Amino acid sequence: MLYSAMKKAIIIQGRMSSLRFPGKMMSDLAGVPLIRFVYERCLNSKEAGITAVATSDDRTDDQLYEYCRDEGIPVFRGSLDNVLERYVGAAEFYGAGIICRVCGDSPFVDTEVIDEMFEMLEKAGIDYIAPVKDRCIAGLDSEVIRDTALKAALKYAAGRDCLEHVTPYIKKAENKFKIKLIDFNLRPTALSALVLTVDYPGDLEICNKVAAILGKRYDFTSQDIFDVLLYNKGILRRPV
Repeated sequence: MLYSAMKKAIIIQGRMSSLRFPGKMMSDLAGVPLIRFVYERCLNSKEAGITAVATSDDRTDDQLYEYCRDEGIPVFRGSLDNVLERYVGAAEFYGAGIICRVCGDSPFVDTEVIDEMFEMLEKAGIDYIAPVKDRCIAGLDSEVIRDTALKAALKYAAGRDCLEHVTPYIKKAENKFKIKLIDFNLRPTALSALVLTVDYPGDLEICNKVAAILGKRYDFTSQDIFDVLLYNKGILRRPV
């Protein structure tokens, strides 16, 4: 059964078969699985009508799917390798016309930026909006796309990169889509080399240290994170 129309949706992609960090979606961050932390973080959005997880229908993701289902987290299952197709399916399932794509390995994604991009895309009549990559620390970023652009990309895109990473075709085909990149000033000079995605176990350890100082909450700002890291520089020393 399809959900009733919800114009804006945050859809979090996640899988258990990461080559660099297998099973990371269920790894502990601040006392909950990483996927739960990202989901709770995204619930801070005031614009999204629904926040959901999009995982694969491969058996390797049964544990992730069952956790979300049992915890009442909306979850959609689609292709393992064709993540673009998975997003189109999730958007249709939840009746979303505007979709924010969030990676499940980004526990500190900036939800204020998400809401700002939702509003910009809707009012400006554009198809795709994202932060300027070089001006945003990886892990704070997300991207907002119209469902029509996702469907067009699925129809015309070819190649593993376009299908696995969802938006490369849209970003390359500037003649077909209205694209806007915004400088949200989310890369302080003192933290310019910082990455806040969970790609390896050591990244998760850093995120746990940051989360411990922030406290048991999900409504922190990016500036809160910067303050934690600037005043506790030892956090960034990865274990040998």
